Amino acid sequence: MTPSHDAQAPVAGSALTIIDMAEPPTDTLPADDPTGFVIERASGEKVASQIARAIVRDIVQRGLSEGASLPPEPAMLEQYRVGRPTLREALRILEVNGLITIKPGRSGGPKVRRSDTSNLASQLSLHFMSRRVTYADVSSARRAIEPTLARLAALNATEAERQQLAELIHRTDQPRPRGSDLLAESLAFHRLVAVISHEPVLGPLSVSLQFILNPRRSEQEHSRTWKRLMSEHIPLGEAIIRGDAEQAEQLMAEHMSHYPPVKAHEEILDWQ
Repeated sequence: MTPSHDAQAPVAGSALTIIDMAEPPTDTLPADDPTGFVIERASGEKVASQIARAIVRDIVQRGLSEGASLPPEPAMLEQYRVGRPTLREALRILEVNGLITIKPGRSGGPKVRRSDTSNLASQLSLHFMSRRVTYADVSSARRAIEPTLARLAALNATEAERQQLAELIHRTDQPRPRGSDLLAESLAFHRLVAVISHEPVLGPLSVSLQFILNPRRSEQEHSRTWKRLMSEHIPLGEAIIRGDAEQAEQLMAEHMSHYPPVKAHEEILDWQ
């Protein structure tokens, strides 16, 4: 179907073009569209969601870092060729997903925010809850992921990262004052292993699963087990530091098998 003659032409340098048709468009992109990316008001996806995706694409392509300001609203309205309500809805989508912050006032506006694993954990827990996933299911996923991350950490960690891990396990081997938070120490160890694995998908996923499970863990109920788990970090960390990938993977698999079940582990998890 041919676009109406009233359709607006793309702005030079614009990240996308909007086709505003009186009749429902086809799924075929116009052959003369220079961007290869067209937003159609009659498509199944909301325009605001498509605009949100386009904004993220522009952030990535421009290499904007955390704290960088997005263009002012008038410039974004012109660039993305939408009305103010649609643009604001798109920005709200990004804010809810932890990708930007929005401050009111003349010195405010949207700024880039680096998404972190707590955002991912929240989104995952909502999805898992809707799919009736249990805490036991999440624990099983962690047992499957962690050995791979240990192997990759042994292979990929830099010298500085290996030194950081050495300092962490050295503190683990020291006497602890009463009231030490073993759960926090455990999270710190596994988080560091995930980071130094340099695995961009499994690493953040693993840390997010830890965030989901930790509120259900009880250090008091399994104090001896937690002390044993902390002691296992030492040979495991040493294997990673010396680059013994096979040993690191094996020790992590054994380590994860020793974890006590979380409280009410057969329950469907809650959205966090």
